Amino acid sequence: MHFVYVIQSGRTGRVYIGQSEDIEARLLMHNARRVISTREDVPWFVLKTESFPTQSAARWQERRLKRSRGTRLKWLRP
Repeated sequence: MHFVYVIQSGRTGRVYIGQSEDIEARLLMHNARRVISTREDVPWFVLKTESFPTQSAARWQERRLKRSRGTRLKWLRP
């Protein structure tokens, strides 16, 4: 199973979108400053996740969310 996730910085409020097979391990990497694009904004907290059967489906959704602010905002609404 593959996941698209959205995390938010507890320090700056910045939002980051990514995809991974193991969200818990990936969040640990973000908070351990091992991801260059997020290292300055730790700590990170998960806002939302969505599961997909294949990696390609998860990557497609990640790209879709990163490209369109409107789509991203609709997806993040409760």
